[in-house]
Amino acid sequence: MADQEKPGVELPPSSLSHKDLRMLCLDNDLSISGKKSVLVERLLDAGVSWEDLGLESEEEHLEQEELILEESEPMDVEEPIEELVAEIEESEPMGVEEPIEEDEIFEAEIIEEIKPASTTKITKEESQKDFFKTLLTPKALLSFIIVGLLIGSLFWYVYSQPEPFTADKLRYGDSMTFSISNGNLLIEGEELVEQIAHQLNAEDKMCGKIEVDYVGTGSVTVTEGGSIEIANQPDDSKLGAVQKKGSFGETWLTLEQRYEYNFDDVDIATNTPIANKCSSTTLGNLNDNQAQISVDSWTEIRNQELLRSDIGYEFQGGDLGSIRGKTVTYGLDNFGEVLQNLIPGIALAFAPIELDKLLEGAFLSEGVSGEKWNWNWTVAGTDEVGGKETWKIYLENTEVSERCFGSAKINLWASKDSPWPVKQYVDLKISNFDEDRTSCSKSLLEQVGTTLFDIEIPQGRFNLEMMLMETSFTSGGDLVDWKETYSNRPAPGQGHLTPTHNWKNNNEIHMPDNSELREYTIEETIKCVNETIPNSDLITKLDAGAYIWRAIDDRSNSAMTYWNLSWVDPADQSGWALIEIRDTIEGEDYCEIDGSGIYESQSIAHNSDSISITNSLTELETRILDSNKFPELSGTNGIIATNGELSSETQIGYLVLTPNDDLNEILDLINRDDGAVSFDLQRNYEQDGWDVSVELLVDATNGRIIGWTQSSTQNIE
Repeated sequence: MADQEKPGVELPPSSLSHKDLRMLCLDNDLSISGKKSVLVERLLDAGVSWEDLGLESEEEHLEQEELILEESEPMDVEEPIEELVAEIEESEPMGVEEPIEEDEIFEAEIIEEIKPASTTKITKEESQKDFFKTLLTPKALLSFIIVGLLIGSLFWYVYSQPEPFTADKLRYGDSMTFSISNGNLLIEGEELVEQIAHQLNAEDKMCGKIEVDYVGTGSVTVTEGGSIEIANQPDDSKLGAVQKKGSFGETWLTLEQRYEYNFDDVDIATNTPIANKCSSTTLGNLNDNQAQISVDSWTEIRNQELLRSDIGYEFQGGDLGSIRGKTVTYGLDNFGEVLQNLIPGIALAFAPIELDKLLEGAFLSEGVSGEKWNWNWTVAGTDEVGGKETWKIYLENTEVSERCFGSAKINLWASKDSPWPVKQYVDLKISNFDEDRTSCSKSLLEQVGTTLFDIEIPQGRFNLEMMLMETSFTSGGDLVDWKETYSNRPAPGQGHLTPTHNWKNNNEIHMPDNSELREYTIEETIKCVNETIPNSDLITKLDAGAYIWRAIDDRSNSAMTYWNLSWVDPADQSGWALIEIRDTIEGEDYCEIDGSGIYESQSIAHNSDSISITNSLTELETRILDSNKFPELSGTNGIIATNGELSSETQIGYLVLTPNDDLNEILDLINRDDGAVSFDLQRNYEQDGWDVSVELLVDATNGRIIGWTQSSTQNIE
């Protein structure tokens, strides 16, 4: 962090939000970059009063400081960890002027951000810079998945008869191409635009408002699997289905569908920052942009439930550079069930749905109506489209309107010959500005985002209009044979790991590690600290009944391993310790505590009786490294462990969530009375000129893959 970005004096916290402080900076022609404490000091220097900044009076603050000094023993106060982290992150070639901090909505966390109250100074900043970035976002994966699904859900909105008829059912080999015209997307709102600009690494190019005009083409295809896909079946009755591995590495027969979108002419107009202030009149144009988006889904043919979905994207910008990524999720069980409840009709983001599924086999005629996934639909009458007689169907999303988010409307033109609309018009007007929603409560998405992930959903408005028109349709062969069983179908529980480690009965203080692949396990690290630093706060707390609810390692420096261990004691006080462990010249283990602190506020409560029975880290590692079960993760081109080898650039960790007042509603959603324990792996590496980041999330109780994200940014250095 640059010197001017550090607060020069100790100030009381401001009751104003980060957004409010930046607006005050704009009003006073001041730079809006920096943390809350930096903005407060900058505004004070400009003459803004303490009262206007939401600070307690200067006299009260000084009196309190004097009282504290009189009642407290002298102690050395080291530099706060948030400043150290910001310095570390500033040294990274991120291309972002403003550091990521706790107040900004693009921070991705599973649990409430916890700020240490006091720490010792961290002395090995260079070797730890990536580690601290990961430490402060320990469960970024699920937030990335949510963002991916939010983006993906938009693309169902984008694509979601003269006689009465029932919409045609899917056939293996069905395919349709379509044109995308009159596409216009208008986005307004400082927070929302700031989030988008950050994702595109374009903070210096866009602010305030973004308007996107685009045209393109698309296609949807139902795969017709060959005979090799049913080689383990006694006959060819399932011909057309495709084999796909599930979340436990087991093989199922599925219906495979693929949607592709090619936006070959994307023009972006936006307000531009001038002298650190967003201009309301100056529009910049970012032209020559292209984007490709794909949605692949696999639905098990026996129970007709989603097995897996992949959302892929690639963006090439003449002015914005190139990014690409992929989000993979398995089914809608447990954590996926949360996501389905968070966003209206979110299942459509996983697997684009055909008309028959939306209309549920309704016999279409004028006036017929129904409801599905929070969408009310009504058949309005007949219309001719491209020489075909169709029924025109109006859809409106009730959740969007009832929550005062605006309106979401889609017009469909359905013919008897196609399982998809031959024409579709989309009209979305969405806003979550407080002034637009005075009569509505927060949605479940907003409640969960605030409570569990410490994410404030960015405020803004966006309008989307576009027209889709069928350009060709090819009818497939056999109808998809739903609901019929098949040979060699996985049995219930097949592939599940059996958890054996009971924290309650065994008085465990951490999730068992026992790995033979990594040089230093959690057990070895705690043993070393216990033998060499027995009077440390960490050991004192663990001896008094504390347990470790979050652990994450860093092995990027081959000479040593870092473990960051977060603990909570029976009094619900929580803290952390950063431990370095390595070999001495004599070959003995040497460890030291490089940093430690107490968390000021938290959602974690001591509740060892409610910790789930889990597997060990080594059992979960072994599961992930099985290239036969998960070739994408650990095969020849495995994104986590190439050729089954766990490299030093891959970090491993776990997180424990137990019931408390803040998390009970979330645990109810995932049907977990006894809390949840997750295992995560994170890897950052360079490949063919791209900087690649991968994050994987696993249920530690049974070894189920929840999902992963992979994002890449072109390295232009």
